[in-house]
Amino acid sequence: MQKSDINTVEKIHQAALKFLVPLNPEETYATIVKEAVKLVQADFGSLHLENHGELERVYSTAPFLYKLKTRKRGFTFKAFKSMKASVLDIKRVGPVHPMLKKMGLKSIVYIPLTNQNKPFGVLSLDSKNHKHFTPEHLQTLKLFGSLATLAIRKTQLYDETRKAVEVRDLFISMAAHELRTPLTTIYGYIQLLQKKISPLNSMESEWTDKLFLEIKRLTTLVNEILEINKIRSGKVSYSFTECSMENILGMAVNNLSVMYPKRKITVNNTLNGLGGKIIGDCDKLLQVLINLLENARKFSPESSIISVALSAKNGYIILEIKDRGKGIAQEDIPKVFDEFYKGKDEFKSGMGLGLFLVKNIIKKHNGSIKLTSRLQKGTLVQVKLPMAHI
Repeated sequence: MQKSDINTVEKIHQAALKFLVPLNPEETYATIVKEAVKLVQADFGSLHLENHGELERVYSTAPFLYKLKTRKRGFTFKAFKSMKASVLDIKRVGPVHPMLKKMGLKSIVYIPLTNQNKPFGVLSLDSKNHKHFTPEHLQTLKLFGSLATLAIRKTQLYDETRKAVEVRDLFISMAAHELRTPLTTIYGYIQLLQKKISPLNSMESEWTDKLFLEIKRLTTLVNEILEINKIRSGKVSYSFTECSMENILGMAVNNLSVMYPKRKITVNNTLNGLGGKIIGDCDKLLQVLINLLENARKFSPESSIISVALSAKNGYIILEIKDRGKGIAQEDIPKVFDEFYKGKDEFKSGMGLGLFLVKNIIKKHNGSIKLTSRLQKGTLVQVKLPMAHI
């Protein structure tokens, strides 16, 4: 390979590196044209992309070129349809576009852009010099054009994916909001039924209790979905105050005891009312503890004990929740905090959102969460939160 060829490849490589930076479509189009102009020392450049059978000039370094309409019988469209690069003297184009001649342009090169043997655009470069574009320039631009094609397709696919995700999130958010109203109504009527029906061991009482548990579970799922959307959009609001982890733990344990009175829970609190304060959002920390206790209940036998320990060490409040359930496979442990992850057998019910939300809340409090587990031995979750220094 000759030295000039090596230099050309190096220039193309340097130009293509600009595409590795995350860019939106408009930034990608501008980068492609500007780098192509630099590669062959052209004066102006434009990028045309196919849009519903027409070629649209999506970017140009010369504002006056936007005034020129790409005709279906024009040279740009011919390069697009034939998928062949070509160099033209302005004398051939001038009669159709006198503005080009007026601007002092002398030669134009057309580089078709193709994907999977189908044309989707044209890169055109303009020069004020006669016979500016050499065969070497043509080869350089053809190679550059293939890299530009990959950059365009990448950014277009990314943009399409981003828009699809936005539409999905909007739909989920709207659906969850709409579900809240009927859920609230159903929740209220079930509570009225529980008060009306005799609490004695009647079949009707058992039915209403089951309905209450299911509507509460459904309400929790809807709230989690809304919380996920807030996290994605960065709209989660926190109200930080001084919180007592002892009080929060007491409320969480009481919540589980009321919902599942037969469940055995042991609490080992070594704080004894001293130094158990943190700066945080009390409601969201309560949500964390309720979620972790609910998981321990859900994935362990009803007759087994859930052990909770609260302590302090090295400036941190440490909460540990241990169940004696079926446990989690080692290969699944790194994934349990992922959004919508439900595992193979361990997470049959729910949507796999709980631990994702828990991790985000704890992270917002500058804390950490760690999960260890062994199959058929149970799971231990440890949460560390920085103590308040007031």
